[in-house]
Amino acid sequence: MRSVRTKLVVLAVLLAVWAGIFFLRRTGEPPMRSAPTQADARTPRAAAGGGSIPKLRADLLNTARAPYPADVQNIFSTPPPLPPPPPVQSALRPGMQAPAPALPPPDPFQEEAKQFRYVGFLRAGDSNTAFIVRGQEVHTVPVGSMLGGRFRVMDVQDDGVVLASPTGDQQVRLSLTADSTAAPRAPGAPR
Repeated sequence: MRSVRTKLVVLAVLLAVWAGIFFLRRTGEPPMRSAPTQADARTPRAAAGGGSIPKLRADLLNTARAPYPADVQNIFSTPPPLPPPPPVQSALRPGMQAPAPALPPPDPFQEEAKQFRYVGFLRAGDSNTAFIVRGQEVHTVPVGSMLGGRFRVMDVQDDGVVLASPTGDQQVRLSLTADSTAAPRAPGAPR
């Protein structure tokens, strides 16, 4: 009987130790971990996370935040004007010349007048009529008439024509072109 009694005492002591470990573990202490076994290595959760669930640190939620700025900008308003550009410091060495200033943009009146060619004129009594070509179009324009709504023929001479803007504030002179003096040729005729 003594062996049965000894077995019961050992069993009671082991249960007491197990209960003590169980209650100590429940109070928040992390469990003691032994070396990983083959069963732990096969489960990905045990291998990746160390086998335990991480605890939430609620103390980080109660940290003090910086105060909200009083001068809040309206993100829907127009942006403030840009600051002026910094002054350009000359990188020229003594004796060097400054770069030439940029050319002004071309005048649209002058640029459009470059599309016309003066090819000749017709004198009928006291009036002169200019022959002006633009691309494949030939315009016959007497002195004082408008050409294309943008140019007025002011003067027709033997060697050129003077075109002006409708208001007369701008003028351009078209000279007689060198190939316009030749008589028209039939297609395929020798030169």
